[in-house]
Amino acid sequence: MSDSNAPSTLRPETEADLAFVKELYRSTRDDLLQAGLPKPMLDSLMDMQFRAMQMTYRNQYPDADYTIVEADGAAIGHLIVHRNAEAIRLVYIALLPPLRGQGLGGKLVRALQNEAAQAGRPLALSVSTQSAGAQRLYDALGFSVVKNDGAYLEMVWPESKIQAFIET
Repeated sequence: MSDSNAPSTLRPETEADLAFVKELYRSTRDDLLQAGLPKPMLDSLMDMQFRAMQMTYRNQYPDADYTIVEADGAAIGHLIVHRNAEAIRLVYIALLPPLRGQGLGGKLVRALQNEAAQAGRPLALSVSTQSAGAQRLYDALGFSVVKNDGAYLEMVWPESKIQAFIET
């Protein structure tokens, strides 16, 4: 397994990545994994949730960059980024469980912050209110909450771009 200090690369997601992306998604759903459901029911529910997520993202962000994060030639994460004239949106980010909390996610988000700063656009994202680790990361990286609907926090960086983001 690669560590957070190993250089990571991004490559376009392909159909061959579907099994990896699906298993990675499954690893992010502690709420379902810990629900005590019988395995067939859990598998069915996970599959349904994964397909719903994929369909939603593909419909809402058809021109986004769907990428696989690799280190040492192995897939270690999934990143979806949508760019338009108003903002850059981090739609989805997930890393293999052993790499979470090790700094790689922060490196990927900082690269997007650098891109947003150079483009003069805000970087926006939504994070589940249940994802305390991700919230800590985004807070540490200077994101500000612009909306809380109880299930998700809408966050924007930098703070100076919040008003422009709210008005769009």
